[in-house]
Amino acid sequence: MKPQNHQVEIWPLQAEQWEIHKRIRLAALADAPYAFTTRLADVVTRPDQQWMEITARRAGESDGVTYFAAVAGEPCAMAACILTELGAEMLAVWVAPAHRKLGVGQALVDYAHTWAIQREATTLIVGVYADNQDAVTFYTRAGFRLTDAERLDAQAKRRQILLMTMPLDAK
Repeated sequence: MKPQNHQVEIWPLQAEQWEIHKRIRLAALADAPYAFTTRLADVVTRPDQQWMEITARRAGESDGVTYFAAVAGEPCAMAACILTELGAEMLAVWVAPAHRKLGVGQALVDYAHTWAIQREATTLIVGVYADNQDAVTFYTRAGFRLTDAERLDAQAKRRQILLMTMPLDAK
């Protein structure tokens, strides 16, 4: 089901949008701490100046993009995609609970897909905690496939991260 009467709008992060970046990132970490390697406690006290600097740096990256989704003009999701030796890797993907299962997450994947192809990547990659079955199910429906590759959480080194891939010529 798509959002009724509202299209999903996607746009890349701009340097002056640090307040949106801060609000959405903090909401993501508060809502789904189990889904990210970054912890809310580690970033919630960042001063605004640091958010401005981080946002400006991310907005200016040539090998990556941070982007948002909005429905009815209200920012409700974010993701990032970076070029790595493995391909284009999606990171920090989050959709506000009220907008899940409405096509917003798929719009984030579609944006990353297009962005990656424009940069001549051949594979789109996402890392998902093995115990986050909702995310594994979502990415499978979106066209990703599980691989044999795994990582461990960089912070705790206890949680298994599954790598899922999508060939970019397959969509």
